[in-house]
Parts: sequence; C-alpha cells; structure tokens
Amino acid sequence: MNQPVLFNHSWSKPFLPTGGAEKIYLLIEAHGVGRMNAAKDRAPINLSLVLDRSGSMSGEPLMYSKKACRFVAEQMNINDLLSLVAFDDQVRTVLPPAKVTHKDLIKQRIDTIEAGGTTNLSGGLIEGAQHVRKNKAEGMVYRVILLSDGHANEGITDREKLFAITKEYRSSGVGISAMGVGDGFDEELMEGIAEHGGGNFYYIDKADDIPSIFQQELQGLLSVVAQNLKLRLIPSGGTQIVGLYGYPVDDQEGHPIIHAGDLYQDEVKSVLVELAFHPHTQGEHNVLQLSWEYVDVTENAVACSITIDVMAVFTSDINLLNVPGNPEVVQQVELTKSAKVIEEAMVAFDQGDMEHGQKLLKGQADQMLQMSVTMSSPVMAEESAKLYSQLVNFEYSSKKRKELHQEKYRRMKRK
Repeated sequence: MNQPVLFNHSWSKPFLPTGGAEKIYLLIEAHGVGRMNAAKDRAPINLSLVLDRSGSMSGEPLMYSKKACRFVAEQMNINDLLSLVAFDDQVRTVLPPAKVTHKDLIKQRIDTIEAGGTTNLSGGLIEGAQHVRKNKAEGMVYRVILLSDGHANEGITDREKLFAITKEYRSSGVGISAMGVGDGFDEELMEGIAEHGGGNFYYIDKADDIPSIFQQELQGLLSVVAQNLKLRLIPSGGTQIVGLYGYPVDDQEGHPIIHAGDLYQDEVKSVLVELAFHPHTQGEHNVLQLSWEYVDVTENAVACSITIDVMAVFTSDINLLNVPGNPEVVQQVELTKSAKVIEEAMVAFDQGDMEHGQKLLKGQADQMLQMSVTMSSPVMAEESAKLYSQLVNFEYSSKKRKELHQEKYRRMKRK
C-alpha cells in the first residue's frame, strides 16, 4: 500500500545558537500524493447541501445557488449519498439522504426551493449535519456545505455555541465548509464554522460565482486521499511552543493537537510553528516530536499514524549562525505576519481609525515589496501588489471588510 500523504518540515534558519533563541520558525507540511487506481475507485461522498433561502436570497443569489446544487448532483454517482436542506426561519429537508440515482428527480426537487423569511442558520446546519452523521458508512467522505448571505437571527445565534456545535460534528468525522455570499453575511461566523468544522471558507462576492465555487469545493471532495488529518506536537524539555498558525488547535494532555481536516490529491497543507529554545550544548538535538494521524481513503478506510522526530543543530560558530535562512520558510512566515497585520488593521477600521489601519496595510505592503527585491521573490511581489490594491481609492465598507477578511484567511492558510 502506497502512503497517500508525504510529510516534511523545514527550519527558518539552519543553525541555532547554543545560548538559546526566540522566534525560530518551523514550517510543517502535508502533501496529498496518493492516487486512486481509477476515477470509479474514489471514496464515495456523503454530502449534505444546506442552502439559505431567506428573503435576501431572492433573485440571482437563489437562482445561482440552485444551479450550483444541480451541478453537484450531476457530478455525483450511484455510490454517493446526497441530501439537501433549505432554511429561512423554518427548516425543510428538500432531499432526504439517498443514493444519487434519479438525477432528473433530484433536479426537480431543487427547483421547488423558493425564497422565504428570516435566517435560522443553526437549524439548517444541524439538520444537514445530522443527515450526514446518521448515514455514516466506512470508507466515505463526509461533508456539509453551508451557503448563506445573512446573519443567524433565528434559532441559535451565539457564535461560540455555533462553533461548539460544528466542532462536535468535526470530531465525529463530519466536515463543514461555509460559503458567504454578498456583503450582508457575518464573515467571522462563517469562517469560524468552517474552521471549527474542519472545512473551507469562501467569500463569494457575486452571485454568478456561486456555481464555480461549488465546483471548486466538489472537485476537492472527489479527490480526498486522507480524512481527519491531525497533528500532535510534543516538545522536548528545552523547547517552548510560542505560536501555532494555520488551523484550529485543541489541548490534549498538555500538548497541542492541530486539526487540518481532509487532504486532497496534490494539495499541500501547512502548519507554521513559532518556537523558543533554552540553551543547548553544541551539536544536533531532538527538539520536537510530530505525531500525525489520518484515515487513508484511497483504498477503503485505513487508520494511519506516523511519528517524526524533528532535529535541530545548535552552534556557537558565528559564521554558521549567519548563514541565510530558508527563503521558502521566510516567505511563509511573512505571509502569516501579513494575515495578522490585516486582522489588526480591520480592528482599527472597525473602531473608526482609518489612518492607522491604512498605515498598517501600507507598511506591510512596503515590507513585502522590499523582500521581493532582496529575495528576488515573485510571490512577495504579488502579495505586496494585492495589499497595495486594497488601498487604492480606499473606502471602508461591508464589502471592503469581507475582501480584507478573505485576504487574511488565505494568507493565514499560506495559500
């Protein structure tokens, strides 16, 4: 059996000082390298589409959402399970969980959805997730796709309670992706649902982009090689974990557990770890243990685990300590820093301090532009240009906030 996931890690600096160090970064990556023997051998999908049909979705948003649902049904096969839930202030199961056989009938059911009242997001989400969980079978990929253009104003409206619910479903193997449409939805809520649910978050600016975003999410689900990817970090006595960036973190027996969700074929998921070190003697030391767990779905469903010892070289040789850092890791660190700066700028904007927020964004864009020159890095040049473009004719609005939020999310994932 071929291993479907390739793991590696890289230091921001090749040599560390024996006297101790702060702000040393380790980039940990998981590559989806597994392949199915044939397309028909892919893992079957147990999918629930949860669609907002509140009044604000009337017109193009609902029209394109239904088109996206029809596309999803067309791409699935007889081994897959599909359900569809539509919600406004009421929750209605349009398609109970069933094998995807009579596609014309499924499309007819989708066409019956009409816009209604307010937004019972929690009710729709829970019903869809329950459809998936109640029909779990070994070897399937489990996912809920939630699409909404508004705020949760019926049912459970508290963010933390909704996050706890999605986290519970994730722990039982049901991943949840969230798509926010237009400029009226709650981006913190929708991203949080996706983060705690182990899925993906999407900001859809224009309604006619809904089908292509659904296609993007579905293509990933059709190529899952590993499910429930988790990483446990166990530092040695002289190692301190200062920060973890990229995915939700839980604590288990005093050690952090990172939940990275499902891994697609040819996808790379990365975790950036910020570390500090106490003094070490000269030479190579084992400073951190990585313990990976996942379910291989390329050939049935096989639970897998692998443990990797991370070594670091400590020295007092000034020439070695001045050796340049790994440019790939340095870039990833800067992408993460830029996500944190965007988040800080958004706080300033929300508080009405436009000058400070713009200053933060410009300073980060300048920094990345300078790095693009010194490192000859097209990546840094592109990321700098994207930040500068946010400042052109700057006007803070709900739409601008969502654009910045999406940029923060993308950079924190280092995509």
